[in-house]
Amino acid sequence: MAKMKQQTKQDAYTTNLLISLLVRFPEIMSINFDMPQDSAKFTFILAGIVKKEDVTNFRLVFKDSLSAYQELTEEYLEVKHKLRRSGKVNLLELYCRTSALSLEWIQLICGIISGHFPTILVRDGDEGESIHEEELIRQEEIIAYLLSHNTGTQKDNLIAFRESGKVFVYDMIKNTV
Repeated sequence: MAKMKQQTKQDAYTTNLLISLLVRFPEIMSINFDMPQDSAKFTFILAGIVKKEDVTNFRLVFKDSLSAYQELTEEYLEVKHKLRRSGKVNLLELYCRTSALSLEWIQLICGIISGHFPTILVRDGDEGESIHEEELIRQEEIIAYLLSHNTGTQKDNLIAFRESGKVFVYDMIKNTV
């Protein structure tokens, strides 16, 4: 029999945060928050062949930008990235601590990736479809609010992803025997 868990206010914060992040940043294809491990994974899809020199340049720009961000904010944030190749589709994964996330950092990484891979970065939505400026500001306010609160319980392991213009959030409950 499946176990049901009533969603607490903290669980709702985390779920709403993930939804708002995917709505605000259509270039993020999935997010995994593993609260017990204090780990977040952001996944971006790059369509087409990614040249080795583009990856090398991206790593340099990313490292320099992250260093500048840390110097300006005086916040240390360790970020690991991995590029997984599978034919003509590439997954760019960024890993960091969930407790260290900020709206500014997420804007920075999305800006770097969008700027560095403008023609091959897959974004959700139709070309003609755009989010109004007021909606972007509203989503950013929601994200900032939710990040400033303790997002979720230490038991949450949530994954959010987009498919066909919709956002899905699942609890990755680990079954123990």
